[in-house]
Amino acid sequence: MKSLLLLLLLTSLAAPSLRSQSAQVSQALVQSYLWPKTQEEFRTAAATIETDTLLVGVSRMQMLDLEEIMRLGTIHDQHVPDSAGKPTLDQFTVSAPGGRTIPVYVQLPSRYSADTEWPLMFAMHGGPTGSAESAERGAQRMVAVWSENAERAGWIVAAPAMVSTVAGGGRTRDRLPYEIFHPEEAKAVIVALRSRYNISADRIVSTGISLGSNFSIGFAAAHPDWLSAIVPVSTEGDSRELLLRNLLGVPTYVLEGTQDRNIRGVSGPRSLAAILTDFGYDLTYREFSDRAHEGFQEHYGDVLRWLDSRPRQKYPREILRVPHDAIMPVARRVHWIETDTRQALIHAVVGSTNRIDITARWTPGLTIFLNDHLVDMDRTVEIWVNGVRAFDEVVPRSIQTALVQARHLADERRVYSAAIHVAVPSTTRAIATAEALSKDLTPQRPEGQISFWEMYAQRAIEERFASVGFEGVEQQLPSSVDLSAPEQVALRVTQVNDKSPIGLAGLRAGDLIISVGGEPFFRGRGGVSGLYRWLVRDLRGTPAQYPIVLWRDSRELTMTAALKLGPYSSLAP
Repeated sequence: MKSLLLLLLLTSLAAPSLRSQSAQVSQALVQSYLWPKTQEEFRTAAATIETDTLLVGVSRMQMLDLEEIMRLGTIHDQHVPDSAGKPTLDQFTVSAPGGRTIPVYVQLPSRYSADTEWPLMFAMHGGPTGSAESAERGAQRMVAVWSENAERAGWIVAAPAMVSTVAGGGRTRDRLPYEIFHPEEAKAVIVALRSRYNISADRIVSTGISLGSNFSIGFAAAHPDWLSAIVPVSTEGDSRELLLRNLLGVPTYVLEGTQDRNIRGVSGPRSLAAILTDFGYDLTYREFSDRAHEGFQEHYGDVLRWLDSRPRQKYPREILRVPHDAIMPVARRVHWIETDTRQALIHAVVGSTNRIDITARWTPGLTIFLNDHLVDMDRTVEIWVNGVRAFDEVVPRSIQTALVQARHLADERRVYSAAIHVAVPSTTRAIATAEALSKDLTPQRPEGQISFWEMYAQRAIEERFASVGFEGVEQQLPSSVDLSAPEQVALRVTQVNDKSPIGLAGLRAGDLIISVGGEPFFRGRGGVSGLYRWLVRDLRGTPAQYPIVLWRDSRELTMTAALKLGPYSSLAP
């Protein structure tokens, strides 16, 4: 059947077309571009796609044809079960960004076939662990705890051994040095899993026990477009409304025991449940008075049945992107909107009349990705930002854009055929509209104490990067500097640590900083402390180059500082 479908698709694309243009794209070209076997194969495919003018301005049917080809995915090896009627256990390693090697343990259903798509349960163990070996044992236990129900329901279970969460020495009551399992590492594992097995991108669920459950919440709030749902088990929960706002469209199933003594208290998961309920989000919360810090595998069958009716929302008609200070910041790209800054607050709604209404604050501009699932691209598309019409045109479809975006997202199921960049207006009324959104999202519940896992992780990164290396105060931009965003200000440097990386780059007292790493400053957003909050979460153990745009001696100049997380302080065990 799959071969017949492929033949029909290739025939329809290769044959002379009655349409005005015919996109000369084939399954082989898509395979070479999205899933190349070599860099040379990719470069050849990329050159073809970039130079073929017939791939721009295509019809709706041609885009649907492309979606069908992309939906076929890559060619997977056929894994044969160890023995009839038993699931297959597999193990491999993933080289993640930052240089870590992550062991991954996988259980395939006994009836697994590479010709069929399968849902994935991405299961993370607890921690922080005391050793890499302990992390591997934790991953193996996560596979085992889901094993029976996953086999019965036909799910693949994959558990990464989170060796990055191994705790270091020098532990005290207030100090437990360890690194979190970063979102880019989780993404690398998921991409590797999807290249190895036939996994549906629309049915990937993140779960975990204890620390792993909190990573699930963090990943979903940072990248709500990755997952179809999350299942936190024995979680510390979260009481931060701004963070939890980002779970719009991510169904959540929580299993918790009131006798759990490994968390600060059941008030954390209860707060999470109460907040998500107030928001009207899709939540099932189950609390057991006789259970503690443990798994709930006798309930996993019910969980999997609940998940069956909740595939990923690929193209939601409403998007919320709410910045916050938690350790995993929300991504700049959320579904079909990408912001120019990390600080941006966004609410976007697709209306029924080919109109998109966006409220945006703390960003100079936005990129909106479109397709025929969101709007009718044969008609004029209107985009309104903060009550001002920012765009009003017919948008041509582009197979080039669709393929470039699919490769960038590592997700062939999210097919966007156009990308439009619009500026955020700076009129008084537009700014007032943006401020009203901030006011509407003001948290209504007091935040509880931060969870143990995040408290220790936050202190660990602050220990490794104690300061940005200068002090300064907010100041209006000089009139000769172009204002790129509403409410934008600059930072007047009052003091510099000459031995810090930013001091060694040449920053001086009296300089006026306009942006760092492309990130501008906004009125009332914390100044130097606000810069530190986003920067410390952005840094890793390897140096990255951050351009610093500043105003000195009545002219604009740019310097570059190499910034990274340093070593832990020397503290006796």
